[in-house]
Amino acid sequence: LGDRMASESPRRPSRCAGGVVVRAQAATEQSYMESVVTFLQDVVPQAYTGAPPTDEKEKIVWVRFEKADINDTSRSPEFLEMHSGSSDPPLCLMIGYADGMQIWSISLGGEAQELFSVRHGPVRAAHILPAPHISPLMIDSFADKRPLLGVCKSTGSSGTSPPYCCVDLYSLRTGEMVKSIQFKTPIYDLHCNREILVVALQEKIAAFDSCTFTKKFFVTSCFPCPGPNLNPIALGGRWLAYAENKLIRCHQSRGGACGDNAQSYTATVISAAKTLKTGLTMVGKVVTQLAGTLPTGAPDEEGATPHSTTRRSPHAPGVITVIDTHNVGEGQVLVSEDSDGEGVVAHFPAHDKPISCMEFNPSGLDVGPTPGKQP
Repeated sequence: LGDRMASESPRRPSRCAGGVVVRAQAATEQSYMESVVTFLQDVVPQAYTGAPPTDEKEKIVWVRFEKADINDTSRSPEFLEMHSGSSDPPLCLMIGYADGMQIWSISLGGEAQELFSVRHGPVRAAHILPAPHISPLMIDSFADKRPLLGVCKSTGSSGTSPPYCCVDLYSLRTGEMVKSIQFKTPIYDLHCNREILVVALQEKIAAFDSCTFTKKFFVTSCFPCPGPNLNPIALGGRWLAYAENKLIRCHQSRGGACGDNAQSYTATVISAAKTLKTGLTMVGKVVTQLAGTLPTGAPDEEGATPHSTTRRSPHAPGVITVIDTHNVGEGQVLVSEDSDGEGVVAHFPAHDKPISCMEFNPSGLDVGPTPGKQP
């Protein structure tokens, strides 16, 4: 089915619902004789002409099953008619190509219906946005356009912005672009729930309201990871976890790992004793120099390297901050010694190396970090 979907969808222009339908076929393996015939058809002409065989199939760059309102039959009753009245919701498959992406709806019987296709360059990130929670004080500005698809592609809607620097929102109902959010730096990932759309930049996070797509809050203190995720985050139904660039002791919560960058009580006492010893030694040297008993230019006891060149950077890898998106307020989320930690759920050292990936478990009450590896 996958090969046939790729072969029957070569570089078509952008479109919304009503695309190609691929019927299910039984999977069969080639016999030995069929393999020989295929080999002769593909290789022998190339040996005589010297030209490589033309491949009409598109190469898949990434693929992902999407769980969203688009395959929820209670919200989209038209899918019941599209898939022969079956009560089981179809699978939603997103496929990224070198020049765009497609969304397919696949029924349990194997029939695939093309729902959306965009062909304007490679797509770095794409998500179908779930329908937002609507309160009596809120109005969904895009109710007649949903479901919406958020896409970050190499060429933005304006055509003048740098690559991967905007998020375009498409309506899967009408096929039109309904909103474009511009940034000055490249975007690396998109996350969404029923409350917010989160855009991950290299060392920043920006959150937008899911009803109006106006900015709600932003974080500028993320620790960059060498890869594969340059700015890993985890978004649950309400909580947002990200890698903080340093550990703030007054906001540190229970748990976490105690590595080289997180001193124990004993290490703190030893460090204080060393500082006291250094101070007393310096006082002694000043007194002896005044008395004229210490030669000028005598080497220091700690060595010739000044302390200013060996000062440790305040940034520490592996620190996780979890915030409550309902309580952080608007504007910049700042975890510092001068802030009261409004909306901070947890702040702890998770590892002594940069974090490359994290995810909330199904309950949404926990997060498990994975240490990153240097390239």
